[in-house]
Amino acid sequence: MPQATERPADGPHPAEVAVLDGVILSSLLEAGTLWLERNAARLNALNVFPVPDGDTGTNMLLTMRSAVQAARQLAEQGAGSVMRAAAQGALMGARGNSGVILSQILAGIARELDEHPLSDGATLARALAEGAASGYRAVGQPVEGTILTVARAAGAAAVAAASGRHGSKAGCRLVLERAAEAAARAVAQTPDQLPLLRQAGVVDAGGEGYRLLLEGMVYALRGEPLPQLGPEEAPPPGVVEATTLPATLPAQPATEWGYCTQFLIRGTGLDLQRVRADVQELAASALVVGDDEAILVHGHTDDPGALLTYARRLGRLQRISIEDMDAQHDAWLRSQAAAAEGRPPAELATVAVVSGEGLAEVFRSLGVTELVRGGQTMNPSAQDLLQAARRTAARQVLLLPNNANVVPAAQQAAALAAGEGRQLLVVPARTIPQGVAALLAFNPEAGAEENRVAMEAAAAAVRTVEITRATRSAAYDGLQVAAGDYLALVDGRLVASTPDVLEAVRRGLAEACAAHAELLTFYRGAAISEEAAASLAAAVREDYPAAQVEVVAGGQPHYDYIISVE
Repeated sequence: MPQATERPADGPHPAEVAVLDGVILSSLLEAGTLWLERNAARLNALNVFPVPDGDTGTNMLLTMRSAVQAARQLAEQGAGSVMRAAAQGALMGARGNSGVILSQILAGIARELDEHPLSDGATLARALAEGAASGYRAVGQPVEGTILTVARAAGAAAVAAASGRHGSKAGCRLVLERAAEAAARAVAQTPDQLPLLRQAGVVDAGGEGYRLLLEGMVYALRGEPLPQLGPEEAPPPGVVEATTLPATLPAQPATEWGYCTQFLIRGTGLDLQRVRADVQELAASALVVGDDEAILVHGHTDDPGALLTYARRLGRLQRISIEDMDAQHDAWLRSQAAAAEGRPPAELATVAVVSGEGLAEVFRSLGVTELVRGGQTMNPSAQDLLQAARRTAARQVLLLPNNANVVPAAQQAAALAAGEGRQLLVVPARTIPQGVAALLAFNPEAGAEENRVAMEAAAAAVRTVEITRATRSAAYDGLQVAAGDYLALVDGRLVASTPDVLEAVRRGLAEACAAHAELLTFYRGAAISEEAAASLAAAVREDYPAAQVEVVAGGQPHYDYIISVE
């Protein structure tokens, strides 16, 4: 872990930064995010479970990217406006538990900075403290030794710095330095607060991510470049890119509809006719109107990035909107089919999160309205889930997260949906088998709340066994795990580690009380052949002759088998 950001003991000392305006604050957020990005792979590796689901770094990074993207457009409008935009961007882009909590911390900071075009040290200190308090309020049962503890320590140190011997004259750099130093100390102490961290030999990943954000900001305020990481610290090629796959799975094969892209260009001396001609070359259905200071662009294109890159050379871009017309077209086809059959558009719809084309096909066959790509290591954001709910065109939507790490973003999406008059009810399915059971219990003739209760009960009646491979050697919950071992998890709890896959399956099934089950469904992962799965299933049939054993091609990454015990 990088050392705490300490004030140099001697030598030239950079000038104190007394206040932050919007431009400086925006640059600090970008620096903190860049430092987080450079350390994302290391954060992902700080995983209590020795399984391939460490995604805290990725989730925090993608959340901050959304924050920075929103804040960048308001840099000239003052610190309060920048932070308010960053908080809104983080809210919409929050992924996973760590990203959701981080978005709430940013929301608290934004509330304290609101109406402050300039922030002095005392205001910044209060904002950091309020950010921590906001994070605690957002969590039903706060746990110490997490990002919450680290944020609180940073906020308290910031307030102490602002009220110390420098008093009201304490500048923002001093306040931020002290906050980063306190965050480093708090991170180092997290194993003393959480036995699981101490047992795994790691510090809390979320807390370390927050420390990195503060440290990156301090580097920027000091005018120092971010350190270059050594080969052993640098993220492997593609570690971030692999998590930025399209968020949704199309219900039908892709068509050539593309993306409806719209934005406003602001500049001086803009050539309307030239822009119109250029946009017509880059996009279909082009509509370009305006004058020499502001031009509104609308077009349909398969590559909205090329259109935005072109426009960015002309001036500042505002009011950017990109809509997936393929998804909209699918929704339109569904509504037309309903109308043709004399049925009104559905009042109640379902959305499910899945990873793997086989699992997607399972949920489609069960009648799910919309699918969102996601799961282990690739948690969809609240915005992804909200957009899927919108595409259903239904007033009430039942959402199946199907992964414990997706539940926080689902709950945040539900809060966002309420603000636009849509009821999004989260059925807290935490595994794929729970999601399948819940969807089987769905009754389109019943109301939303009645369905939610029935689906939640159905999900709770299913046990889930997951078989994966250990990414490292570790001691966890009394078990000695060797790198490469097959791990058996039952309802998220690690119960076995063994070099033999059949042994892992048998121990997992025994822990899940499979002796009383009527049906055992094996969803084989992307790396498992049909022959290997069939051989394993045959052995399980001998163990449990009274149960029906089925094998389904799930195609999920990371988990060799996901087993439903019913």
